[in-house]
Amino acid sequence: MNIDRFPDGLAYCAQLLLATHVELQRECRYVADQQRWLLSHVATAIHFEHQITPSAMPLTPASLFKALGEAKIASRNTVTMFLKEMQRYGFCASLTVGDKRKRALRVTTMAEQLICRYFDIHLRALDMIDGGQRQATLEKHPELLSYAQPLFAREIVAQETWYEPPVSIAQLTRSNSGSSILHELALGVPRDLTGAGTQIWVGKIALGALAKRYGLSKTHTAYLLETARLTRSIGWVKEGNHNNYWISPDTVRDYRSWQALKLATIAKAFWEGCILLKVDPA
Repeated sequence: MNIDRFPDGLAYCAQLLLATHVELQRECRYVADQQRWLLSHVATAIHFEHQITPSAMPLTPASLFKALGEAKIASRNTVTMFLKEMQRYGFCASLTVGDKRKRALRVTTMAEQLICRYFDIHLRALDMIDGGQRQATLEKHPELLSYAQPLFAREIVAQETWYEPPVSIAQLTRSNSGSSILHELALGVPRDLTGAGTQIWVGKIALGALAKRYGLSKTHTAYLLETARLTRSIGWVKEGNHNNYWISPDTVRDYRSWQALKLATIAKAFWEGCILLKVDPA
């Protein structure tokens, strides 16, 4: 992989993710914190695995909790409530298996399309970094998603570095839509951090506009920014009706390393999915 192009690929990925959040505020809001993001990916993995191998466990609260393994990101009750919430918002629906009194779940077409878009974005970013043709391969072989996504979800949930992110970014990633705010701040950072001081100025942002972009209240947005400021990850100075924001170099490095883990895991899952389907990974 061309490391020199990594900042460009990461910025492109962030731009596409933010555009998706703006376009699909309602859908993204329900999986916009790290816990629900992980639960949704693992739930989708179980769904795809059951589609491919009907004898595999279907999606239930028990199978989802078991799949979390050593990642203590949610209790049994939290998992149960999460799946009920996903049903209420149309991401999951009932699936009858065996005894008709026993109800399991399936991921809806809407949720599958959202996961496909997520994969498409990251494959485009990887292709920008190393000149690959992953996104075109997925477009030609859409069935790849059902194989690659479970491989990605199973591995990322086992990565303690992922589900226990650095303190500098954890306050944002674990909060509703905090990752989108982090992406937006990071987009203002120069690709090369050589010679960066203790503060990297990323530009003026109006709190109200930021909140509106991602469907948040101004109060919640202000709270997210303040919690990050208390860790010295970010800061700002007031200039008229806007704040001029800075982000610390250590926060940028932590953010980039954390995102690199995700991209590397997706790249590996895509490669292994191609092997399973005997598809040229290009």
